[in-house]
Amino acid sequence: MNRLFVLVAFLTLAVAPAANAVDIERVVSPGGIEAWLVYDPAVPVISMDVAWRGGSVTDAEGKEGLANMVSGLLDEGAGDLDSEAFQRRVQDLAIAIQFSAGYDNFGGDLKTLSANRDEAFRLFGLAITAPRFDAEPVDRVRGQILAALAREGESARRVAGLRWRALVFGDHAYARPVRGSAESVAALTDRDLRDFVAARLARDNLVVAVAGDIDAATLAPLLDRTFGALPEKSAGIAV
Repeated sequence: MNRLFVLVAFLTLAVAPAANAVDIERVVSPGGIEAWLVYDPAVPVISMDVAWRGGSVTDAEGKEGLANMVSGLLDEGAGDLDSEAFQRRVQDLAIAIQFSAGYDNFGGDLKTLSANRDEAFRLFGLAITAPRFDAEPVDRVRGQILAALAREGESARRVAGLRWRALVFGDHAYARPVRGSAESVAALTDRDLRDFVAARLARDNLVVAVAGDIDAATLAPLLDRTFGALPEKSAGIAV
């Protein structure tokens, strides 16, 4: 995993004044989970960016769009909280949790007020370790993706971009759209979603960057509580 990619992204969120030097601290949890921290208590806000190696390039042929669909579902219910309860909880506490899929990385983003720190990290941990994939949100998110694909199919610029990628990358996974096709997205199953999480969201391909009102001593145990239940090893990537 290219740590520089993640660090550049998260430093744009750091609350340290631009005129001052930014101190980046390496934090290792008791369980061995590593994070990169910019501590600044000036504003009571914490931001965390997370990336795992392996995005849509790991989607099998015929299952294109899998990583993208998972990214839209992790915050749609986890643990004992269904989609409505999970969303109500984050909204009530002004917590922002988002996930995204690119070609090479699967990412997560957390923003919270310091006062809600522990619950925010708990909810993020639930989303990545115990996603529910209940039928209603799966059908809803699938429908949203299919609608977006239909709109993109009417965009000459989008169609030209896909053809350019196919010309440049040929049969490589980079030629396939991150969102997949209507056919592949419609065919994705509950097992596909769960298999992706089990294969990709692991501790050995995890990069964590945190900025804001949290010091190293506080962050270290939170890393274990948030990521400790993930599998130790991810599946290999063959692309």
